[in-house]
Amino acid sequence: MAGQKSKARLLCEDYCSQYKKKKDMELAKLIFKENRRQFRTIEQVRDFVRVIRGHHGKRNRNEASDKTQYTATTYDTNPPKRYKEEVNTSAKVLILDIETAPIKAYMWGIWNQNIGLNQIVHDWFCLTWAAKWLFEDKVYSARLTPAEAKKQDDKRIIKGIWEMVNKADIVIAHNAEKFDMPKLNSRFILNGLEPPLPYQTIDTLKHIRRQFGFTSNKLDYVNKLLNLPRKKENEGMPMWIKCLEGNNDALQEMVDYNVEDVRILEETYLTIRAWIKPHPNMGLFIMDEVQSRCPSCGSMELKTVGKNYVTPANVYEMFRCDNCGSTGRQRVAVKNIKAKTYLLQSIPK
Repeated sequence: MAGQKSKARLLCEDYCSQYKKKKDMELAKLIFKENRRQFRTIEQVRDFVRVIRGHHGKRNRNEASDKTQYTATTYDTNPPKRYKEEVNTSAKVLILDIETAPIKAYMWGIWNQNIGLNQIVHDWFCLTWAAKWLFEDKVYSARLTPAEAKKQDDKRIIKGIWEMVNKADIVIAHNAEKFDMPKLNSRFILNGLEPPLPYQTIDTLKHIRRQFGFTSNKLDYVNKLLNLPRKKENEGMPMWIKCLEGNNDALQEMVDYNVEDVRILEETYLTIRAWIKPHPNMGLFIMDEVQSRCPSCGSMELKTVGKNYVTPANVYEMFRCDNCGSTGRQRVAVKNIKAKTYLLQSIPK
């Protein structure tokens, strides 16, 4: 009968009704795993789920089967998203930022000073930290109590961020390689903690410096240029001094400032994601692989660009991800060994 729904469609509708909070790809994997005989590929399942939920293009969003049950995803927001879909992977991607106390020292002047170690009154320590998992709304954070700030004791809050870093597959921070991660490692060992399990790092500052020529690479300035959310304003050094003195309001203001930094850093990362080279391979974290995945975001929405990537030894077909905009190449070369018999190479050095 015309318009009659297939068994596969009805099955997907039943799963959508039961698992309303699961993301599209996550639910598609579950359906495909439990009902392999009903579907040819996982993409077929995902298409059913997205159509049912109204996530599959403007026309299908308008014709979502049950608008009271499902909230359609809007891709034409203002400002627009820097991606089309939050691709579900098993990767634990942690976005973090820390705020540290200044070093207090005795000095003979205020210009071009060389501070000796015996002039230091007290060294730096961690005042607050904030972190969130990519695409999740909740931001985790911790701050010192007034008593802990006066004692310069950050052991309690350091244990919390250690646990999150220990779970992470990828850690994102602005100046991660020269500040956040070395500073955290220092506090980890000084507080008697073991090294976290290995993780990959994405330093947004490093990639912005490498790819662009902005007048300043500070997070707030870059976000201003990219029309992204800006940093929370604060009174500057007086707030840090109040934190050292154990001022509770200042400590709360510091952690609020820290939390906002993490939120805006996520937007920065998603905006420059296509420019990050090399990006940790997100395809490695996706289970039930059935076809090629974008190395930057894990999407299957890939299209060839009609141009090859050429190395000194071979030629590879290139593609662009229609979800995040990044480019990549196939692992298998276009030219086989026989075709390369007469290929010569110049001496590199």
